[in-house]
Amino acid sequence: MANVVVLGAGLGGTIMAYELRDGLGAGHTVSVVNKGAQYSFVPSNPWVAVG
Repeated sequence: MANVVVLGAGLGGTIMAYELRDGLGAGHTVSVVNKGAQYSFVPSNPWVAVG
């Protein structure tokens, strides 16, 4: 059983975490560590502005 830690929850880190989860299977743990307590998915920010 592996415990993989992805540093950074930006676009690349988030995609990597999902890919690792799918590739490793249920017996392994994938954790994402980010600098802040909240995550903002930057590509969707324009949707917030226009409702």
